[in-house]
Amino acid sequence: MPPLRNRRLEQLLGGPIDETLTYAQVKGLIPNTTEGPDLDFKRDTYGRNDPERKKLCGDVGALANANGGLLILGMEEDDQGRAKKDFGVDISDGERIRLRQTVITNVQPPPTFEIIPVEDPDRDGTGFLVISVARTATAPHAYIQNKALLYPKRIGTETAWLSEAEVAEAYRARFAGFKDRIDEAARIEVDLLRRLASDEMFLVVTLVPDLPGRFTVDSAALSAFQLSNAGQPPAAFGMPVRSFVRSTVRHRRLVGAATYEANKPYSRGACELHENGSGVFATAVGGPRSGHPNGRQNLVDGPSLTVGICAALRFLARHACDRAAAGGLATIRATLWPVTSDFPGGPVVPVKLVSSVGEPNEELGTDAVTESPVADMVADVDDLCDDGPALVAATYRLASELFQAFGAPEVPAITPDGAVRLDFWYQHQRAHIVEWTKEAGVELRTRELS
Repeated sequence: MPPLRNRRLEQLLGGPIDETLTYAQVKGLIPNTTEGPDLDFKRDTYGRNDPERKKLCGDVGALANANGGLLILGMEEDDQGRAKKDFGVDISDGERIRLRQTVITNVQPPPTFEIIPVEDPDRDGTGFLVISVARTATAPHAYIQNKALLYPKRIGTETAWLSEAEVAEAYRARFAGFKDRIDEAARIEVDLLRRLASDEMFLVVTLVPDLPGRFTVDSAALSAFQLSNAGQPPAAFGMPVRSFVRSTVRHRRLVGAATYEANKPYSRGACELHENGSGVFATAVGGPRSGHPNGRQNLVDGPSLTVGICAALRFLARHACDRAAAGGLATIRATLWPVTSDFPGGPVVPVKLVSSVGEPNEELGTDAVTESPVADMVADVDDLCDDGPALVAATYRLASELFQAFGAPEVPAITPDGAVRLDFWYQHQRAHIVEWTKEAGVELRTRELS
């Protein structure tokens, strides 16, 4: 997904701001396009000394701290700030890596940006470098200079440095936005819970992107959703989790259901995918009940819970990125629901976390829960879209928080650095997992958990 979506700039360039940009499109900005709050021309690339490093980091950070925009290196401007001549700069891989590393090393938190080479067909290795900078929810971004933090911002056509009061206001906006996303995740979750069957136990995962996207719920969107549900059911670690056999819509959202009976709650699983890229995913995880000296207990299988969390993260992230073009970080929430009694007014039936990898229904923690546990985290949406160590590491974080509610310190089947511990999976799962780790570039480890 392109980091920057800007209708004005896309209209000026005649297309999306991504690797499909042509030299003719960028050169077409000459002679009538003027610099603005979201567009800056540079005749030359940035040098390697400290002043040039500060200029590069200041210009990128300034756009990230405003509304995003483009830096076009290799475009000479006139004294009115209008595109004048295609001067050209080095667009080699080495030059792009140097510029990227300079920004990543010296701007914190790192902004979301892309450096797009656009080669002059008449000059090999020379052309424009288009630095596309997205607005972010993690602003303010600071340039680190001699252990001091400087906060740039694009104001008009200039880069200015924020005052102390402006920096404080920017941080307040960041944290207020985070609180809003936490509240939104809880609201979306509750909205689905009241449509789930109360006699089944569900894992429910909700994702709210920091940078909302947009798609339109219409006949075409529903048709595409139906095809994706039929062809690619949610999966994790090489194993399908839940097929949505019914596809429909609700207000500004697509809905998938694992089963369907008219006017009855969702059974086995469901998802609701909102137009702005937010979404919620539910899959049944409750197993059979067991006898217990103090009464009956509901059992939740640990390996199945781990697979469900990973599948939910990947499914929701792909909706956010691919369907709604949302991006940035995302606020993510997970819970088990319902934890309830057998009959109104009766005692709550405790829920126990177990695994039968060794002994049948071996307890993974020290405690049973008597209310719905909640886990939350923040993760990069792009990291969750593709199979790989980043997705596994995110699954570890969210799953471990749920496991800790049961008195288990962490999820045993995966690691915090995104590897898989094969010994903690069921025998029938292992062949799928081995094949998946090879394809996904995920490390496979033998037993190491004490």
